[in-house]
Amino acid sequence: MFKTIVAAVDGSNHSFRALDVAVDLARKYEGRLLLISVFRHHSVMENTHSLIRTREGMPDPDAAMREFSQEIVDSAADYVKKQGFDAVDGHVRRGPPARTIAEFAKEARADAIVMGSRGLGDVTGLLLGSVSHKVGSLSSCTTITVK
Repeated sequence: MFKTIVAAVDGSNHSFRALDVAVDLARKYEGRLLLISVFRHHSVMENTHSLIRTREGMPDPDAAMREFSQEIVDSAADYVKKQGFDAVDGHVRRGPPARTIAEFAKEARADAIVMGSRGLGDVTGLLLGSVSHKVGSLSSCTTITVK
């Protein structure tokens, strides 16, 4: 039933609780677990620092965000492996979080997406709706939101 499970992680406590549920499901159904961390594009030109500094010599914000997201995925994979579950792969993507998670799950032919109800999102999540709610609306597979 749940052979391929996507777990969205952002390093928050809710995402680690969701990992516990995802591992439990993957074990029960002898499935595999795909971890995904999504970061948003950041342009130096959008930053106020670009008004006072030139772009030369400045680190690429997207590269820094990708590296940070990779650290989150690696930490989550280590957490899962310490529970004795090795059928796990980590992925990092750039884009709007909800849409990117739903598209990744569709590409992976996932049977379920497991994620925390609250993450490390900003105030726009409170005003426009949570990522987990949007993923549930956009996804073509079962979504499980963990509180």
